[in-house]
Amino acid sequence: MGGEGVGADAVRSQLTAGAAEQFADAVLALLAVARRTRGRLQPLFDDVTVPQLVLLDAVQACGGEGIAAISAYTLLSQPTVTQQAAGLEAAGLLSRVPADDDRRRRVLRLTERGEQLLAAKRALVANRLSAAWRSLTVEEQSIAVPMLRHLTVLVSELA
Repeated sequence: MGGEGVGADAVRSQLTAGAAEQFADAVLALLAVARRTRGRLQPLFDDVTVPQLVLLDAVQACGGEGIAAISAYTLLSQPTVTQQAAGLEAAGLLSRVPADDDRRRRVLRLTERGEQLLAAKRALVANRLSAAWRSLTVEEQSIAVPMLRHLTVLVSELA
């Protein structure tokens, strides 16, 4: 009887390894498609680049926590975030302001123009993706957003 358990464990292990490889292949395919799609979305944005939109989104999400938080959120280096933020500040899309808890520390906030631009571009992307959303079954729609958010966390932890 003990041999059956070991054999079953080996089969389970092989199945798990096969499933893990399929998962890795699927994640890599998703990342590749996302990279290509980013390039295809760029023509929709004549006034801002996709990487700038990513940074604006990060500022909205965690800019009040400072450059380090934005860096962690975007998986960009702090010098890259600082450099990109300077360009967005010059364009009037974000501002550097003293932190509420420590006036010596500077944090980033979207300006009204930055908020409007980000909202408009999000709506444009949502409109572009609406056909894909409608192609999902009700069951797929119910799991799509939580699954994508979870995968985002998993992939970000790989970096």
